[in-house]
Amino acid sequence: MTFRRSWKLFLFCLMLLAGRGLSYAQMPYSNSLSVSLGAYAASGFGTNFHYAARYNYFVFGGKVFVEGTLGFSSLRSNVLSAITKSQLFESERLYTYEFVGGFDLMPNSAVPYFVAGVAGINQGGQTAFAGVIGLGKRVPLRGALGSNQLGFRYDVRDQIFSQRILNKEAFVSHNITFTVGFQFYF
Repeated sequence: MTFRRSWKLFLFCLMLLAGRGLSYAQMPYSNSLSVSLGAYAASGFGTNFHYAARYNYFVFGGKVFVEGTLGFSSLRSNVLSAITKSQLFESERLYTYEFVGGFDLMPNSAVPYFVAGVAGINQGGQTAFAGVIGLGKRVPLRGALGSNQLGFRYDVRDQIFSQRILNKEAFVSHNITFTVGFQFYF
């Protein structure tokens, strides 16, 4: 097979994939709730277990959506406790809430969606506002458990904010979350 033929075959397959996502029937539900589990990497404090609950509202057949997220984690760090015995925060609790808008060009293909928005972060009693960027994918589980209302999802988010610890100079912090979970459409 020549390079010219393989290029045309690749382009044809790409058009089929893109066409499948664009021509697929409109998403039958406009709301969803999900529960997700994963990891939260707090910049400089280590990675801990994270769980979140999400609400989504979809328009334009699921291509555009808004989402509200409430997440819980911890600031427990074996690295920091080995280096210093002083406590940096009032507690080890970490709470987050996010409000993001998302765009999924091809909801029924493997291409991920992109999100951007704002977040509120409470790290051990200190509150900060953050910008959020990320990507993820919703995968409908049609026919699972006799229902078309279930789905699987994964998300990777970066919460970017200015942080100050022990009244030292402020620095830009990147807290990364990775979650997987199940989604219920209604």
